[in-house]
Amino acid sequence: MRIHEGDFAYDLEQPRDPLTQLALKWRYRIFRVRPREELVSSGEADTREEAEKEARNAISGMRKKKVA
Repeated sequence: MRIHEGDFAYDLEQPRDPLTQLALKWRYRIFRVRPREELVSSGEADTREEAEKEARNAISGMRKKKVA
């Protein structure tokens, strides 16, 4: 699932272990979508809410660096 935040976007995914089919930690990937799409960061968290919060915080930090 891709969520757009201005010049950035993030994907959330909860992969499954191929042997046991148990859900693993949530992964997030952050992309800069303008002027061209590029992966700028990634990480994982225990819950979807934590992954989404970490992704949004990372995007906020990147925006602050861009302004400064």
